[in-house]
Amino acid sequence: MIALILLCGVADPWADASPAVEYGPGAGYGQAYYPENILGPPDPAATPSTPSFGENNLLTLGTDGWVVLEFTDNSVINGDGADFTVFENVLDTGSGYFQECAFVEVSQDGQYWIQFPWNPATLEGLAGLMPTTGDDPTNPAVSGGDQFDLEALGLDWIRFVRLTDCGDAVSDGGLFDLDAVAAVNWSTGIEASTPSAPILVVASPFSDSFTVTTEKAGNLLCYSIDGRVAGQWTVSRGSSTIDASGLPSGILLFVLDQSSFSSVKLMH
Repeated sequence: MIALILLCGVADPWADASPAVEYGPGAGYGQAYYPENILGPPDPAATPSTPSFGENNLLTLGTDGWVVLEFTDNSVINGDGADFTVFENVLDTGSGYFQECAFVEVSQDGQYWIQFPWNPATLEGLAGLMPTTGDDPTNPAVSGGDQFDLEALGLDWIRFVRLTDCGDAVSDGGLFDLDAVAAVNWSTGIEASTPSAPILVVASPFSDSFTVTTEKAGNLLCYSIDGRVAGQWTVSRGSSTIDASGLPSGILLFVLDQSSFSSVKLMH
């Protein structure tokens, strides 16, 4: 029993450190308590009708501000269902939710980031949508907050989460106030490593069509620079030519399983 208790004390499901932050206009609330106020579990007293409100439990990022959280003693892994939850002080007003949203990105090394896609109509894919319940924060069925599944990005594990206030990109209630990030599926058995070189190459720049060269077949996703899904195709091993007429111009991110490649579509 003693050995088991000691082992459990080595790692926990909460974010352990915040290696970087950049505040935007309107920030200030909670800075005196940073980073402790966003590490560890969410405020246990928070409920949908009485969300967390103290500076010792929240950090306001400010317009377009961002913060990075790191899991140092474990990794979030791609398991069954949701893999981690972001908690914000969303208020249940009785007629709806008062929401302040953030974009969500993840990384294995803190250098290379992939953003979760989001739906501009429903805001699904952003953090700051659902209130905290006060129940077990590691159980998505009862915890509240916003859950994220690494399967959506084709990642097996991550150690870093970056949250960025949506600013003017989303019509919401105001500035994102972070409470905590909790792992749902996690492991201590993953060694830090540098992501392998991409096995995916997308010809760049392109206009009406583009060529994809890959060492494996799979489902190819294309994201616009703001994280929206712009296109999806099934590709075969080798080279394929794909119609690009429906894609927006500018910088695009293509993802095939864990491999990715940035490209540019030219304006006509």
